[in-house]
Order: sequence, then structure tokens, then C-alpha cells
Amino acid sequence: MKIKFNWDTGIVLSLVIFIIFIIYVAFFFPHVGSQLVSNRYYEEEMKYQEIINEKKNVLQLPIKIKVLILYSGIEIIFPPVNNDIHGFFTLFRSSSKDLDFTKSFKILKSSKKILLIPKKFLKKGYYKLIIRWKTDKKYFFEKDIFWNQNI
Repeated sequence: MKIKFNWDTGIVLSLVIFIIFIIYVAFFFPHVGSQLVSNRYYEEEMKYQEIINEKKNVLQLPIKIKVLILYSGIEIIFPPVNNDIHGFFTLFRSSSKDLDFTKSFKILKSSKKILLIPKKFLKKGYYKLIIRWKTDKKYFFEKDIFWNQNI
């Protein structure tokens, strides 16, 4: 039997392939696990609420935190406070988990409120800088950075 391929045959063939695809999606994709569902939703929501509150604390600072890109590295200038500053910073690299970097810090109240991330820890590319610190309140600051300096 010889079938002549024309518009009618093409439309019917397209619909059959589409129906087979929809049946495949309906029966096989629901079995794929999802990482968006959490068993500890309430605890994670409370943690996120803490981050929101810490971001509000940063917005209420009279002098804002400054992030400067220098040849020697990334310099972070904290607002002047009369207490010690302690916390940690994280540099997230979306292109490679191996280039992520986290380090804790402590700045004494008698010293300058400057933190330097040396260039030896940085590779060329985009980073998300996240700083969490505590004085009398907790603070959360994040900024996207592009590092373009050569070592």
C-alpha cells in the first residue's frame, strides 16, 4: 500500500506524535523527584524571616557598607560602630562550586572597620558576595561583583 504524503497526512501525523508526547509526559515525568519540596518548611521559613530582618537592619544603618574592587582584592568598609564586628563572608560563584569561598572574620572595635579579601582567592568572573555580621544587631548584606583582575 502506497501512502501519498500531503497536508492531511502531515497534520494527522503531527497530532499523533503530539498525543504520544503528552502521554509520555503525563505518565513518566510525575515520578521525577523534586528538590523544591521540604519536609522542614516551617523551620526554613523562620530562617528566611531572620535574613529578611537582617537585611532591614542593613537598610537602617546611617552609613552604608561599601564594597570596593581594588587591584589587591575586594575591600569591604563597615560603618563605624563602638563594638567588635564578627561574622563571615561567602563568595558564591554560579559557574563553579569549586570557586565558592567562605571565611569568618572578627574586627576589633579599636581597629579600622575594613575587611580585605585578597586577590589570591579570586578568579576572573562573577561572584555573589554575602556578608553576615553581628555587633549589637545581626546584619545581612549581599552584592553581585565582577572580578576582572589578573593575579
